[in-house]
Amino acid sequence: MTLHRSWLRVRPHESVGDKALYEASFAAVALPAALRAARRADVVVCVVPSLAAAVCAATMRRLGGPRLVIWLQDLVLVAAAALGAAETLRRLRAVEAAAFRTADRVVTCSPGFRGYLRALGVDPRRVTTVYNWVDGGWIVPRRRSSRRRSRFLYAGNLGYTQGFETLVDAARELDGEVEIAIVGDGNAAEQVRALAADEPNIRVRPPVPKADYPALLASADCHLVLQRRIASDANFPSKIASYLASGRPIIASMSHESPAAETLRASGAALLVPAEEPVQLAEAMERVHRDRDLRAELGRRGREFALETFEREQALLRLEEAIVG
Repeated sequence: MTLHRSWLRVRPHESVGDKALYEASFAAVALPAALRAARRADVVVCVVPSLAAAVCAATMRRLGGPRLVIWLQDLVLVAAAALGAAETLRRLRAVEAAAFRTADRVVTCSPGFRGYLRALGVDPRRVTTVYNWVDGGWIVPRRRSSRRRSRFLYAGNLGYTQGFETLVDAARELDGEVEIAIVGDGNAAEQVRALAADEPNIRVRPPVPKADYPALLASADCHLVLQRRIASDANFPSKIASYLASGRPIIASMSHESPAAETLRASGAALLVPAEEPVQLAEAMERVHRDRDLRAELGRRGREFALETFEREQALLRLEEAIVG
């Protein structure tokens, strides 16, 4: 494998213009290397959230280029809708639809994205769902500590689409027997640290090395997933697979109609509360804190579901089949 890295423009607080420059800067810098590689390629795999790259790859495909597989991880324009500019996004959606319809295969990380693709006019027969997988032999359930306090963990991206204000407000509703660990980094990290600065039961930490990730998951009694209401349909948090595999229950604050909520309901391992409702989030956390039997049952279901749904070897075989054709 040969890896080429490309510079791109990123800003902590993004407007629609910033997102456009993010896309354009990556496409402009990466395009020369991509074109050189494409001349020798049998297949081009384009990962979205780089919508600009998908458009470039689709253009090459229409000109007789190699097989094109678009691997859809986030619904870029749905996320951008939170920033406004509806008319601009409407025009971009037409461009997005043309790119996706050109692809020989579209791989999605969630079955919940199929409806979006259908609305774009993508043939459902060319859509394959491959969950972002987990290594169930690496992340395994571990014995809980006997401590009295319950630890709730959020691990992953610290971005604006999570809405950490909801979690901080929920923490104020809880007693001293509950502690919250926020572990990660991202464009909202500074804001998250400021929000939690005066909260004695919240600790914000940087990401841990990969080798320490299973132990981090095992250190918690329950895992947290957070999404703002307006951003819930835009992505499928990859942390869900590892959360489930760790054998710990999940509390998810998100839109109940989102792709992630659909999967969590199917797992039977999560308590779902509406997005941006701190009182209901606090009530769910208090319930998990008080009920050890509930914690154990949700964790058991999650582990079983992870091995059935997110197992790595099965996912890799499906991905290989989609890429090679």
